[in-house]
Amino acid sequence: MVALFLWMRFYWELAQTHETAFMTETNLENLLGTQNDESFVDPELILQQVLENRDLVQHVTRTQESGVETIVGYFRIEFEPGQQRSVLHVPFAPPLKIVPKVDAHVTDHDNVRVRVTDCQKFGVRTEVILDQALQSHQKILVEISATEAE
Repeated sequence: MVALFLWMRFYWELAQTHETAFMTETNLENLLGTQNDESFVDPELILQQVLENRDLVQHVTRTQESGVETIVGYFRIEFEPGQQRSVLHVPFAPPLKIVPKVDAHVTDHDNVRVRVTDCQKFGVRTEVILDQALQSHQKILVEISATEAE
C-alpha cells in the first residue's frame, strides 16, 4: 500500500509539472477506484496510459490480494539501428517471499521475443530479441508480470 501511495504521489507531481499533463484527476480517480471498499488498480487503464505516453519508460505496480503479491511492470526498451538483442533487469524491492511465476511479452510490436533467463525472489532478468536487426531507432514496450505462486 505504501508503494502504491508513493507511486500515486510521484505520478501526480509529474502530471502537475508538465504543461500537457497525461494523468488528469479524473483518470487518477478511475485508476484508483474502489471495488467492494478495497483499493484496486485497473490494468487496462494503466496499459492505455503507458501506450499513450511514449516518454514514459517504466511503470510498475505491486499489489497484494489474499496474501499473494503480484508485480506488473511496463518497460520501454530502446533499440539502436543494427541492435537485435537487449537485456532487461527488473528488481523486486523488497524481495518476494518465494520465487515468482513470471510472464513476459511485448505489447506493441510483432516479431519480437521475450525470454526470461533468470528468476529470483529479488528480481528477474529477461532478454528481448528481435527477429532481425532494425534499420532505425525503435522503442519497444515489454510487459512483465510476476506472481507468488506455490
